[in-house]
Amino acid sequence: MGTTVVYEAVRAELAAAGEVPGLGSALGRLDSLQVRDGAHWIVARDGARVEAGRVSDDPGAVFGLRQGWLLPGEERVYATPVPGGGLAVSGGDSVTVHEADGAVRWTFPHRPWPGGAHGACASDPSGTALLAVVPPALETVRTEVLLNLDLATGTVLAASEVPTCWGTYAFQQPLGPARGVFLDAAQGQDEAHALLATATREGLAVEPVGGYDEPFTGSSLRSGAFLTLSVAGERLTRYDSPVRARTVAEAAEVLSDGLVFMGQPGFLDEERVLAAVGEDPWEEECRHLLLGAADLRPRAEVTYPPGIEVTARAVALGDGTWLTFDGDTVRRWRIG
Repeated sequence: MGTTVVYEAVRAELAAAGEVPGLGSALGRLDSLQVRDGAHWIVARDGARVEAGRVSDDPGAVFGLRQGWLLPGEERVYATPVPGGGLAVSGGDSVTVHEADGAVRWTFPHRPWPGGAHGACASDPSGTALLAVVPPALETVRTEVLLNLDLATGTVLAASEVPTCWGTYAFQQPLGPARGVFLDAAQGQDEAHALLATATREGLAVEPVGGYDEPFTGSSLRSGAFLTLSVAGERLTRYDSPVRARTVAEAAEVLSDGLVFMGQPGFLDEERVLAAVGEDPWEEECRHLLLGAADLRPRAEVTYPPGIEVTARAVALGDGTWLTFDGDTVRRWRIG
């Protein structure tokens, strides 16, 4: 007989809401929810227009800054804001950095990506370089390449292989001060690597974090702690450094029978983690639980006002608030 756990209920209270044209269709893309420059960003594409919104430091608002660019033509791109108000774009056959007014700062051409694969890019924590995954120069090489490009000029500063071929990629910066950037590298549905990329004067180091099937969730604390989640949702892990796991929560041990972790569990604050749980990690139907940040054990279940249907796509912001999404609508919540 299965076990069903009833948790204490806590009420979600709406703090703010906003609209982003094209967000509903953009949320399935790997560049739609990002951590950059010490803040959370939402990136959406509506036709030729790319809009990036920096989530406000004010818990009573959704956005503190919104920027837009027109990028006609290519649909399959990974776009990310860069310091100074620009936008970096990893496209089908090049990496391009645009100025705040849309003008092209530089373009780095590369061999075209094969169908179904694409690159990604992000500035490093110093804000002076752009890390970008591109195909190898030779078709016979079976691994992709991570480049460290000068953000001002596009000059190649260093290069390193990544352990995937024809993969899909997403970068996340740690929320707090750090030297490295996290890179999720996936190949098919069954292989995913969490990598830490660190650019130095001596070169570019790429090292694995955790198991090969445990990508970074995109959530971290300013203290340096971060979370990874196994692809099928059966294991949530907190790291307090890239080499030492502090806590592992096995879904079979801490959740009701048949439930797994879903979406992108994240630090609500220093003491709590917001996590979606459900029966199928690939479906949208779920419940939202609060876990203890230290032990990753469930403490309470979040309840929402009537008429609000939440999905596994939620973003904990680290200040006690979190975001949910409904089409083009973004809602910011706090515990009531």
